[in-house]
Amino acid sequence: MTLSDKDIQKRVVDELYWDSRVDSSKITVTVDKGKVTLSGTVPSYSARNRAVDDAYWIKDVTWVDNKITVKYPVVSVPGDADIKQTVITSLAADYDMEKTDIKASVKNGIVTLEGSVDEYWKKGEAGRIACRARGVCDIVNKLTVVPTRSVADKAIADDVRAALERNIHATAECTTVKVSHGIVTLSGTVPTWSARNAAVTAAEYTRGVIDVIDDLVVTSAVPAKGVC
Repeated sequence: MTLSDKDIQKRVVDELYWDSRVDSSKITVTVDKGKVTLSGTVPSYSARNRAVDDAYWIKDVTWVDNKITVKYPVVSVPGDADIKQTVITSLAADYDMEKTDIKASVKNGIVTLEGSVDEYWKKGEAGRIACRARGVCDIVNKLTVVPTRSVADKAIADDVRAALERNIHATAECTTVKVSHGIVTLSGTVPTWSARNAAVTAAEYTRGVIDVIDDLVVTSAVPAKGVC
């Protein structure tokens, strides 16, 4: 049975309240046809991301519109120069960020990442590392992906499809994979956000990928086997 918007809203609110990593006291949740809108304020950028993750875990949620803003406590908020130094130091200390050329700038707590990485997944990982710095209000990720070796589009597509077949959460039969010049486009319908996330992750972690376009649609209607 598909949950009503009211039931989805209650479950999202309960999930946010349960998660001790998120101060949900100033978060407002609204739901319209399975689309969840989060608004209000949280005391850190990490908490903002975690609130979105929590909402996506709820059954029948098809999309989350994150309108939460970060409002740090008035006292002891680092300045832009200190934030920049923390981000640069954290990136340099992370083993996964080897073979990358990342530059960071900060203005009014907004971190902009520029430069290049050699694997697509490292672009997202760099953003996650940066967001942990105290004082960060938002991340603008302008990193480009420059693989160290070229991989044919067909080989990338085959690797993504194989990864989907192996993943217990993915619905490979309902996911279309197209690759052009290293850019992977995913389309089709999936029954849950977990299935959607599994498909996107399969593409993100595949060698040779330079970008991922997610055109998947989350629908609570479960297709018959072999029919999408």
